[in-house]
Amino acid sequence: MRVEHALRAACFLMLTLPAGPEASGIITRHDVSDEAYLVDDAQYPGLVDLLGPGDCIGTLISEDVLLTVAHCAEEMQAGQTLTIAGDSHDVREIILHPEWKSWNYDIALIRLNTAVTSADPYPLYRAEDEVGMTLTLVGRGLHATGLEGEAGATDDQQLRRATNTVTQANKQWLEVHFEAPGEAGITDLEGVGAGGDSGGPAFVETADGLFIAGLNSWGDGSGSIKVGQYGAQDYSTRISQFTDWIDAEAGIDSGETGSADTDTGGDERATKSTEGCSCSSTRGHLSWLYLLPLICAIVRRGSNPSDKQAQAPNRFSV
Repeated sequence: MRVEHALRAACFLMLTLPAGPEASGIITRHDVSDEAYLVDDAQYPGLVDLLGPGDCIGTLISEDVLLTVAHCAEEMQAGQTLTIAGDSHDVREIILHPEWKSWNYDIALIRLNTAVTSADPYPLYRAEDEVGMTLTLVGRGLHATGLEGEAGATDDQQLRRATNTVTQANKQWLEVHFEAPGEAGITDLEGVGAGGDSGGPAFVETADGLFIAGLNSWGDGSGSIKVGQYGAQDYSTRISQFTDWIDAEAGIDSGETGSADTDTGGDERATKSTEGCSCSSTRGHLSWLYLLPLICAIVRRGSNPSDKQAQAPNRFSV
């Protein structure tokens, strides 16, 4: 614990130095008016700012339970007060997935002391046919377009929603690709999430309304393509793979929420790895001083969890 506190103190000193902007909001098309992406908070009353505006989101899934990602929830504590649709509710319990470790199983529940009566819960999407479906990603915070990516973002803390098409799915993730204007498959409101959007819902729309299919978790770039730029990928925790755990912990009747279960399989290509992104401060022959920038990234926002190859830290929000 003393080592952890020392590392956090060192990170605090580093993070208070002048630095470039860090993204924490929806990244949008540069050729579409920003007004088209902006939405009023009242349109999504079941969304909750967890650590502050533009810093992690939870979504109401029952009268007293919020759904979010574990790397946001682990920064919270019982007794914290959240504002939900204008009303205050105290946090009773933080429930991290039991296998949450080194960025695997990035999902958590937040149980409240009192029932929410000012907003309706969102149901879970339970079918496994997400590939090819359109996701609606919702978040607030820093904002940029696909030209600048996260590095060129600015802070306005306004709520935005963007759309994108699921390209791949496996046992943990839904993947979307950020198409540029003129590319095949681009949606009218094409976009991806950014740091600060973590935990934000990725909705699918059915004849019965909006269902939560994913939770914004991490972004990836390759080569000259940086996180949040055109050509980058974005990943959401795949809800259909965690419904049994959610139902058991949240007390949800699966017969009343979500779609019918349909197994379409899925590979493990994008499963998170403990290599190259672990929070450990003891990795081989490298000194802790050399790792400090990486550790700080993990403490503040997290790093890239892909198991493809170890890469530089990418986008998470904490």
